[in-house]
Amino acid sequence: MRTVQKVLDVGTGIGIWAIDFADEFPQAEVVGTDLSPTQAKWVPPNVRFELDDATQPWTWDDNVFDFVHLRYLFGGIADWNQLFADAFRVCRPGGWVESGEVEVDFVSDDGTVKQDSSLALWGKMCNETGKKIGRPFTVLTDGLQREGMEKAGFVDIKTVEYKLPVGGWPQDFKLAEVGQFVKLTLENDLEGYSTFMWNQVLQWGADEYQIFLMGTRKELKDRGIHSYLRVRYVYGRKPTND
Repeated sequence: MRTVQKVLDVGTGIGIWAIDFADEFPQAEVVGTDLSPTQAKWVPPNVRFELDDATQPWTWDDNVFDFVHLRYLFGGIADWNQLFADAFRVCRPGGWVESGEVEVDFVSDDGTVKQDSSLALWGKMCNETGKKIGRPFTVLTDGLQREGMEKAGFVDIKTVEYKLPVGGWPQDFKLAEVGQFVKLTLENDLEGYSTFMWNQVLQWGADEYQIFLMGTRKELKDRGIHSYLRVRYVYGRKPTND
């Protein structure tokens, strides 16, 4: 990483990853792209943000970036193979692409996430929406990251998976701290995440939506529910020409 000169962060969101990377590697030029201009105004001198749609033809030249970072694009991509083909094209020979995605289904190892719960309904809502709009949320279940990288031509593909706790239930202090942050994020953004899917795409009913919101908030606060989200990072290297 110390030799990285140019980095692309696709789906940068508010730009935290791009800013942190630019701080840690001041020799690198970091470009963050997203559909919305929600990034910070004050940023390191070696980072910049651009409005761009990753589902449209990429305008970057071939073999430009040493590292391409893609994260949390679930529900936003129709053709994952094309996404990784684009990433392959703009990545320099010998460079790496990293893809991080999360499965939207809340799960538990001890059965505390019930099939008839609001948390389970959350996953159903997302997955039904993905089917209807043609942009899947089931990235992990369908193995879209590794499949896309293999078809694009990446080598040395590596996969790392972990469980992201929701709430402060883990006994490990660090994991409990992470879980609390995840819970607060979900609580704060619950309506922002769900209102379009429930009301506009699926049209499941306004009264039922309010019941769903109340139930989800209650279950997120319940320390007896040991829920987590599955996260998968997949790394691939573009072969060198020799």
